Amino acid sequence: MYRGRIHSILIVVLGGVVAPSARAAFDEFADGYSPKHFELAAQDMHLTLKGEVELELHDLQGRGGPGYDSVTDTRTLGTRSPFVEIDTFWLAPRLTFQNGLAVYSILEFTQRGAGVTAVWFDGRARLPQVLEHHLEVGFHTPFVKIDRRTERYPLIATAYWREPEVHVVYEGRWLLDESQPGPVALELGLSAAFMRPLAFASVQDASSHKGTLNIVGYGAARPFSGNAPVWGAKLHAEAYGAYATAFGYIGKLASEGGTDDLRNNFGNYAELPGADADALDRTFHWFGGRVGYDGHGLHAVVEAIASQESLLRRWGAYAQASYEVHVFEDTSMFHTVEPVLRYEVYRILDSTVVGTGGQALRSPAPSQAVTWDHDVFTAGLVLVVYRSIVRVRVEYAVLWEKNGVPALGLPDEPIRNNELLVQLEVRF
Repeated sequence: MYRGRIHSILIVVLGGVVAPSARAAFDEFADGYSPKHFELAAQDMHLTLKGEVELELHDLQGRGGPGYDSVTDTRTLGTRSPFVEIDTFWLAPRLTFQNGLAVYSILEFTQRGAGVTAVWFDGRARLPQVLEHHLEVGFHTPFVKIDRRTERYPLIATAYWREPEVHVVYEGRWLLDESQPGPVALELGLSAAFMRPLAFASVQDASSHKGTLNIVGYGAARPFSGNAPVWGAKLHAEAYGAYATAFGYIGKLASEGGTDDLRNNFGNYAELPGADADALDRTFHWFGGRVGYDGHGLHAVVEAIASQESLLRRWGAYAQASYEVHVFEDTSMFHTVEPVLRYEVYRILDSTVVGTGGQALRSPAPSQAVTWDHDVFTAGLVLVVYRSIVRVRVEYAVLWEKNGVPALGLPDEPIRNNELLVQLEVRF
């Protein structure tokens, strides 16, 4: 009886009087992004099955093959020879109950293995009518993730909000005006999560041929010694398609998955200011914001994030715009084309400052590519081939590396690593 009473209370609290379509953190398989096609019903439950398959052609700048792909190129970039890979095959079972309760999951299959990308309990309510509530508990990406509208992630997205965490998230949304073309609303979000371990993510988009050109990011959540909580918050405002969001996370680094990884993977980490301090610096925070507009076919966003992981201080930003052109209004074939442009920067502070040991954190050596700064320009085109199910993407990324140390007389040594991506996406 006690368990039944608790269950009833949860239904009242989470379910409320209706099950609204509250805007929350970006969900790859939300109905607004991936419509329902396959659904089973049993009493008060509905099981929806969604999925996505991505087949990709990658071609790095320059000629590949014997005599052109050197040992260094292979270790640095993977290969310059074109190749095709199944980047992702996702299945997304979604179990929904009455009164706004649900269990969502995403299963990922690749040519290298399989795993659970996300699984979380989801509750939504609208009480009173102008206030929407969203509670999420489980394994999912941070609640600042958005639809990037490209296959390639911006570097700061790769570093900060691409990989899933274990969290409890609450989002409250106050609807001031629900009229079209866009609502007027304020949203507050709070997050309690476990620390994700530091990881090294590829600058290139291809996932099956990784080299040494990496940046520091936060990997998918996993158990490790010394793990600690991370607290996050965001404030979001929108009106008639325009929006602005501010967000931040704070916690403490552990040795495993934190300070040890920095010391072991940065050859000149001891040259950073403060490295000679007696106490180990466990500082961890990242914060940022974005402004944008979604309406009338236009999608524009500017985002910036700054962070500190122990002695490592970084920042990055990007500006992106795309426009959906509806070629044929009354057909399911080849009906929409969307060109997209993005420019981004990624910077490590004090990386060229020469320390007491006569060296700087940055080095032109590819094995120390985690110390480099990057500029990236991405141009893409998305063609919707059939309804919302089949898409073709073509993207070309131009990458510039800043890896010199002027104070030591070391010039930049750019690498020829521009990347072409052609993708066939099937979403059902």
